[in-house]
Amino acid sequence: MFNRERTRRHMTDGAFASPFPVEDPVALAALEVAQSGLAAAVRALADATVRTRVAAPDLAAVAEQVETLTARLLAEAQEGPLGLETDSAGRLRDHGNAMVGMRNPIAPPLVVTGDESGSTSCALTLGAGYEGPPGYVHGGIVAAVLDQVLGSVPAHLGLPGMTAYLNTTYRRPTPLGAPLHCRGWVERVDGWKVHARGEIRDAQDLVTAEAEALFVVPRWAREHLDRPTGDAAGTAPGGEAAQEPSAS
Repeated sequence: MFNRERTRRHMTDGAFASPFPVEDPVALAALEVAQSGLAAAVRALADATVRTRVAAPDLAAVAEQVETLTARLLAEAQEGPLGLETDSAGRLRDHGNAMVGMRNPIAPPLVVTGDESGSTSCALTLGAGYEGPPGYVHGGIVAAVLDQVLGSVPAHLGLPGMTAYLNTTYRRPTPLGAPLHCRGWVERVDGWKVHARGEIRDAQDLVTAEAEALFVVPRWAREHLDRPTGDAAGTAPGGEAAQEPSAS
């Protein structure tokens, strides 16, 4: 059962304090280092798999080795998704997340920073495994990056929500293998709804894509969070609270 007083507090990185105690943070931290290292190694392997030009016998030999290692990892494995886990710092983390998951080799991974005003940002470079048009990032990956960075906006406000919609506009192709910068910010907050906007810029500071999104705190999560109040939450200038949205 969640502890209301503890769960409602979010960290400076947008994560929320876990209601579950960490029995051995030192051992858990060591495990996290190993898990992150494995994910990074597999991520590098995936990139090499896309770019390699070695002969067929070498490919077959590597594939056999990978299958052996896969079986070794699956000797003790969890069924289904990871969901939320408590990390060594006592934060709730989604380590399986496809964009930021520490244990997920598919994740670029993104490191999103932000503040309590809801502004978020992320510097990133996407490699060959994320290619769409030749030499450019796949449009679905561009949208996923924007979804993650904009989705961190409500988290930093203490209102972690799910994406209701994400409207993405592609201004120009987003280059592969080059530095990119993505940022998000608050448009407005209406009760449990957070409207956000964001953009991706390339190394020449040109906007390659931008998005507007709506994030909604699920009804099942609201009882564990502070009810939004104040101007940022849609309170009218005269002090009258904005009407609770009927949709979730």
